[in-house]
Amino acid sequence: MIALLRHSSSIPLFLLWSFLWIMGGLWIVRSSFRLYKREETLAGIAVGAVLENFFTNLIAQVISLVPAIWVASSLVFVIGVAFSFPFSKEKLKGMFRFSIYPGQIIVLLGLTYVLTIVGRGMAILDDYQNLPIASVLATGDIPPHFPLDPSVQMNYHYFDLLFSAQLMRVLGLNVWTAVDLVRGFGRSLSVVLASLWIWRITRSGLAAFIAGSFGLFSGGTRWLMLLLPVGLLQKISANLHMIGTGAATAPDFFTALTSPTGIDGAGSFPLPFAYFNGMNYPSVWLYHAGAGAISGSIGSFLLLSYNRWRDWRGGAALVMLLAARAISTETSIVNLALGLGVVAVIYMIVNRSFKIPSTLLKWTYLLIPAGIIIAFQGGVLTGVVSGFLSKLAGQASSSYFSFTFAMSWPPSFLSSHLGELSLGNPYQLITALFEIGPMIIVLPLVFIWGYKAFRAGRWYEAAVIVLPLVYIPILLIQYTGNAGPTALNRLQSKLYGLASGNFAIASLWLWGKNRKEWVKAGIAFLLFIAMFGGIVLFGLELISAPKPVYSYYLSSLDAQMEAKYWDKLEKDAVIYDPITSRPAVVFGRPTDSGITWYENKPEWEVLSSHPDPVKLSDAGFDYVYVGFEHWDKHEAEYQRMLETPCVKLVDEVVFDGYPYDFRRLMDIRACKSSP
Repeated sequence: MIALLRHSSSIPLFLLWSFLWIMGGLWIVRSSFRLYKREETLAGIAVGAVLENFFTNLIAQVISLVPAIWVASSLVFVIGVAFSFPFSKEKLKGMFRFSIYPGQIIVLLGLTYVLTIVGRGMAILDDYQNLPIASVLATGDIPPHFPLDPSVQMNYHYFDLLFSAQLMRVLGLNVWTAVDLVRGFGRSLSVVLASLWIWRITRSGLAAFIAGSFGLFSGGTRWLMLLLPVGLLQKISANLHMIGTGAATAPDFFTALTSPTGIDGAGSFPLPFAYFNGMNYPSVWLYHAGAGAISGSIGSFLLLSYNRWRDWRGGAALVMLLAARAISTETSIVNLALGLGVVAVIYMIVNRSFKIPSTLLKWTYLLIPAGIIIAFQGGVLTGVVSGFLSKLAGQASSSYFSFTFAMSWPPSFLSSHLGELSLGNPYQLITALFEIGPMIIVLPLVFIWGYKAFRAGRWYEAAVIVLPLVYIPILLIQYTGNAGPTALNRLQSKLYGLASGNFAIASLWLWGKNRKEWVKAGIAFLLFIAMFGGIVLFGLELISAPKPVYSYYLSSLDAQMEAKYWDKLEKDAVIYDPITSRPAVVFGRPTDSGITWYENKPEWEVLSSHPDPVKLSDAGFDYVYVGFEHWDKHEAEYQRMLETPCVKLVDEVVFDGYPYDFRRLMDIRACKSSP
């Protein structure tokens, strides 16, 4: 296998880079927030990582990526020093003294390792888009363009992928390794930080451990449907319309429930469809998606810090964190603004006054500057703003995503596997309840928590908890944009996500800790049921850990080409490849084949059916990259291509074993049609 590191000399640079943003983050947290000593170290690591990535995103839009990385990490360090003013002799002595809790570090590193090696054994969910985007980001294309059409701006939640791109540049990792490492690190950090908040609230290390485990494994309980009578299952199946992964698994739900999941890159062992979920995903599965893992650590830090500012420095740090989170999870700041707005309205109604408390009003001073940054920094919301401005100017938008909504009746949930689950259809409603899982019964305790938070002036908590009530109308909406219908899941999950979140565990623990033993046993059983599917799924994923893969559309031959030619071809080169996601990963260069990730351009379909070097060159392609499978399919055309004088064979790598395979990179820039 190709070595994980391109060159060992990158390790000292990585250590220096990490030192700068870790120390800066630690100083920012210590000087800006009143946290417990046991919370400061991991919170500082999280804040340092997020702010370094945030600044890199902004600076790399002005200068090239590698200098931007070092400027950003140095800037976090300098801000940490500046926030520590004024200095005294004692403060200077204590600058590098931090309370280190070895257990926390061991858990963070151990969990990161486990999640990373499991991710290395799998190539699932969005590998077809996350690997290409991370690769082009690492070449300095920030914000990125659509890897399948370089004329289109890819306004995507690329925050985690940008951190992966930095690891490629600083540590010399391959893109597939960097993405898996960031997935594992981001999810681990968010889980451990959330556990620290539970520890603070419950004053129990055991509760913190349970919360961390629950955060990893909890999800829906589709597998419980295996216990239903066969006749009922058949009626349920007849009322479901399978989509996405569900449709790829089996023609109907009844068959799929006892079948392996039809998903690309799922590892070396079949994963049962019954333990998957299309609504309430266990974290040990969702983290493979590659986008949003670090966002969870920002959310956990907000819980730890939102009401513990020391002064303006805490507000300044939160502005940057809120803006950064919007590149990772674009709905986060919209949800926060909406929740705080509803809380403000409720406050005015309850108190019969238009006067809003200063502690609530100060969130406006955070959201406004964060919103201004979000409008221009890149990401989905930047694409929405640019699209709106383009419409005002009477121009066509060059943004990738489109947003189209329509009303739907009766109200329904959407499962990314089972399609629409209508509340008006009893069989679909039953299915939705199993998809969500039994933790939904804890929601009343969470709402009580929210009520108490409102009464106590803990506005952030109240704003988060009120969202399920605000999002009820989402059940009446269908999304039909080019992100696919399942994009609506991110909004609908607000209706039931709190039942599996930190507030649910904290409120359940505090409610049940002094109850009778049979009540505690019932709570333990409820948590076990909610986690069982995730535990089984992760146990099966572990089988793939000893067999690392590149992706389901990449092989060791592509890795060899990547080691030789990644970011080596001309910056404006466009590559023809029958596997459309591959050129951006292997070479860091785009192709020109797709309207979306799921729909090819008609003209590309014509070219791919009869690959001719002159026609490909006239269409704007500079290179052809092809393997044996597609060469064999169009052997006559490709053989003529190789024999044509205007075509230059740049390189070839060959696998002589079984099955025989090769990769060929050909330069077709000299091939032009006669004038």
